[in-house]
Amino acid sequence: MIAGDYKTGKTVSSATFPKPMTFFDFDGGFSSIKNTKGKDGKLIIPDWEQIQIVEFYKPKAVSLSFKTDLKSPVAPAHTASSLDIIKQYNDSIIKLFEIESKPKTLVIDSLTTVFRLWKEAILAANNISNLRIADYGTLELVLYGQFLPTLKLLNKQLEYIILINHIDIDKDELMGSILEFPVGPSRNMGRGIGKELDEIWRQREEAGDYVWRTKRSGFFQAGSRLDLPDPIKPATYYRLKEILDLRSKEGGDKK
Repeated sequence: MIAGDYKTGKTVSSATFPKPMTFFDFDGGFSSIKNTKGKDGKLIIPDWEQIQIVEFYKPKAVSLSFKTDLKSPVAPAHTASSLDIIKQYNDSIIKLFEIESKPKTLVIDSLTTVFRLWKEAILAANNISNLRIADYGTLELVLYGQFLPTLKLLNKQLEYIILINHIDIDKDELMGSILEFPVGPSRNMGRGIGKELDEIWRQREEAGDYVWRTKRSGFFQAGSRLDLPDPIKPATYYRLKEILDLRSKEGGDKK
């Protein structure tokens, strides 16, 4: 997972990973991949045509509702297409399992929007206007019992799965400290999701460069099972590969 604030280059950084790539675009950010240039004036992603984009957008605008009486069991209008988008996601994942010529990398951009769609789907499926306590149990089951296990199975067939996410913030009332963590279906799930992942990095802009923080950075608890150096600069797969290749070479020399 690559988590960070808005406009910190997460989408472009994720697109530097090996091609061919399948890119699930929930946020409409793919145009930045085609157009972003580095300090040298060259495209950061010159091989962007090797990326298959799958768009998950709502098909039309909906009427704005300013209703304040939420007691009536009626789902808001904006939930109407959420179930169809989730079905499109499921069909796209199944296709990746079935096709022979698989991509090397899958990117999902972003989990923030995916989790919002899940909440909308609960409202639409149950025809309710507000989430209930029991609905958060459903979200937890979907996250830990369906969504992540499916990606782990798929990861055995691909080289990389990159999940893009944003940052949530909360206060630990017991310790009195501020905590930062990835956005989840709820704050509690966001605080625990990192335990399910091999790598969780925070992407930041520092001194004009985008970097990956692989260890605790400020209030954010990043983590690397590969014990990668911190920071990785610039935040690109090209730099990551240099680090891994050097580590492999040093390991071979020691042998």
